[in-house]
Amino acid sequence: MKQENRFVGQLFHFLAPFINMEKDLLICADGAAAARHSSTKESCLVDSDLPDLWLTFCGNSKPTGIEAKIDERNLISIRQAQLKAWRSGGKGSYQPTFWVATNKELTEFFCWHHSTLRPRPDSTRNTVDNVSLSIRDYPPDQHSVNIAEFALFILTQHWREARPAG
Repeated sequence: MKQENRFVGQLFHFLAPFINMEKDLLICADGAAAARHSSTKESCLVDSDLPDLWLTFCGNSKPTGIEAKIDERNLISIRQAQLKAWRSGGKGSYQPTFWVATNKELTEFFCWHHSTLRPRPDSTRNTVDNVSLSIRDYPPDQHSVNIAEFALFILTQHWREARPAG
């Protein structure tokens, strides 16, 4: 978890200048804390299954979710509740836009659009709390050894998708 939090912090550093800070911003919300807060009437959280980053880029009205993982020998870990919430037909209010991963050394960075990686969670029938998913057969939409270049990919992809053609 420590490396994942470091990765999220470094990625946020590069994305921060382009984030609308007047909108909701959630960073690495702990699952237990999110569950506790989403069950209160005063909370801004609708449910507790949140990507590691939930933010709105400047000029956009819709938020972007980024789920971060550590890639250990082509395996990523995901909580069962997130699996159910983010599958095709999942009822999660905070679907990730992007899945990102890094190796333990934080020297390689991988990004998938949710639509690219969604077939993997859809295909597992594992019912344990923390599921290890092989991503070997799911090539990333972006691979980089430079986190600034990696963040730029996310920004350009998001803006390309968020803007109307023409």
